[in-house]
Amino acid sequence: MKNRKKLAFSFFGICFLIVCVFLLVWIFYWRFFKYTDDAYVQGNQVYITPLHPGFVTSIRTDDSFLVKKGQLVVTLDQTDAKIALEKARETLAQIVRQVCEIFHQVFVYRAEIDLKKAELIRDAQDFLHRYKVFRVQGVSIEDYEHAVAALRAQYASLEMTGALYHKTLAAVQNTSLKNHPLVVAASDQVRDAWVRLYRCNIYSPVEGLAAQRTIQVGMWVPAGQPLLSVIPLDQIWVNANYKETQLKGMRLGQKVDITADLWGLEHVFHGKIVGLPGGAGNAFSLLPPQNLSGNWIKIVQRLPVRVALDPEEILKHPLRVGLTCRAVVDVSDQSGKIVPDTTIGSPHYETSIFEIEETGDREFIDSIIVANLDPLLSEYANSRLQPPKVVIDFPILVKDAFEMDALLQKEIVDPQTEAP
Repeated sequence: MKNRKKLAFSFFGICFLIVCVFLLVWIFYWRFFKYTDDAYVQGNQVYITPLHPGFVTSIRTDDSFLVKKGQLVVTLDQTDAKIALEKARETLAQIVRQVCEIFHQVFVYRAEIDLKKAELIRDAQDFLHRYKVFRVQGVSIEDYEHAVAALRAQYASLEMTGALYHKTLAAVQNTSLKNHPLVVAASDQVRDAWVRLYRCNIYSPVEGLAAQRTIQVGMWVPAGQPLLSVIPLDQIWVNANYKETQLKGMRLGQKVDITADLWGLEHVFHGKIVGLPGGAGNAFSLLPPQNLSGNWIKIVQRLPVRVALDPEEILKHPLRVGLTCRAVVDVSDQSGKIVPDTTIGSPHYETSIFEIEETGDREFIDSIIVANLDPLLSEYANSRLQPPKVVIDFPILVKDAFEMDALLQKEIVDPQTEAP
């Protein structure tokens, strides 16, 4: 009986000791670790899409093959783009010739103003000669009136020529041939056609594995339709979906141990929390739940915690988008923030392959302009045309002629019978 009591006492003592050990371990160690097996590998999926529609003429890669940054992956038929470029070239050539014509017209009107001035002086002198003779009845009134009419017509012709000069000058003054608005607009059309032809060849903006090819050779593709995607293997992270009751102690920068089913438990990826979610998954769903009915049931929500992985470990043991993982977060370090207060450390993605789309277009445009530029206007190719100083004034001789005619008209009562 005593032995049985000793055994029972020992058994309960051992159980109590085990419980105390587990309690102490939980208080000082286990309670700082948050575990979930609802974690998945996430990454960027760069979709290759055409800017313009066309027929697919070649495909240079396929699913699961490596694609280098800047590598040609898809080509579209170039027929329409080449025709558009040729039309834009012809339009620019015509515009350059038209602008040259306007420049020449300015010089024509300027010379014509000088001619009209000389003719006006001549008609004024003719009028004065007839005026003196007419006062002594040496010419007929018909000849005198013809002289007056010719003087007034020449006066109006000079004014009209001056107006046409300023009208034409307004189209080209303070501009050069290459910087004229019409030439610039036509040049932009050439640039647009040039880039459109370039974009018939579609290049990969990043390096990664090709996936989701949805096209075939000869297929018509509209603008904006995804042709395939490229997954950069160096832009990988893990979204660990924790329950909302587990997020209380999580902070930015806390360490996370990740194990992926692909590599098994023997390999542990070491990461850290770089982003805490701004909302639960159901808040971003297509049809968010409306818990307004009386039969509402509370469901614990899960929120994705973003975990950045060590690039060196990913390089040695690559992961794939969508793989399942297990995540354990050490929340013992509470020095981090819940919400970031700076943009430093945020992901930064960029590509430079589109910066070369216009390579060579400026030389092509300049060659078109030079080929259609009038050699006599070469000095105005880059230098601005300053308004030539042309003053449309009327000599005193002309003013005197008009004044004398006005006085004579007042004096004359009957030109055939009375002369002053």
